[in-house]
Amino acid sequence: MRISETTNKYLLKKRNHDILIEEIKNERGETLFVISAIKSAKLPDGESWSLNTSDYKELDRKNLSPEIKKLLSSMR
Repeated sequence: MRISETTNKYLLKKRNHDILIEEIKNERGETLFVISAIKSAKLPDGESWSLNTSDYKELDRKNLSPEIKKLLSSMR
């Protein structure tokens, strides 16, 4: 499977965790969601890496799309 584009990036604050949700499309045009929680990491050479989340939209739980509502309900 090849990813053709990332259409949306969301940041969800759930309890004490920041959950990153990316809405992507594959080469057939199907929409998929990628969920991750890693925002920073310590590299073997001692440096640290952190994800730039400035282009992520913070999720408003009151105005969610049906796809994201379904996804979040299955994450319990």
